[in-house]
Amino acid sequence: MITTTVRTVCALRMEGFVPSHFNVDSERRLVTVRFDNEVTVRDVVQYFESLKANPAFEPDFFELVDLTQVMSSEVDFQAAMMWALEVDPFSREARRAFVAPRAVTSRTIRMYQMARGDDGSVAVFRTMAEAKHWLDIEQSALGTASNG
Repeated sequence: MITTTVRTVCALRMEGFVPSHFNVDSERRLVTVRFDNEVTVRDVVQYFESLKANPAFEPDFFELVDLTQVMSSEVDFQAAMMWALEVDPFSREARRAFVAPRAVTSRTIRMYQMARGDDGSVAVFRTMAEAKHWLDIEQSALGTASNG
């Protein structure tokens, strides 16, 4: 099993910038990621750039995004467009489930869906169980993203 856990760059941690904790599981062909507190444009861009640099990542992997701890987001539609059109490393074949129980996070993901062109490959759920069911992954096999 080749599983690569990616830690945030130390220099960014020294700045107090810890955007996400993610895990690339090449055996399951799944990326799990957890964002905490506030989601900023910089957080998402850093996450996408880190994925692109990860040798275990492939664009058609499924993604499970845990936004349950996010309380606020600075993301607007222009940022969502930039993510969708310029920096998103995932292909259209990748199924991506976002767990967003709060209105602020579900609105952010809906903007991203609109910017990307909703083709059914991105879905928003209120619970982790619903998201895992949609991705067809075992409930007990995965927790939320790990930071090592």
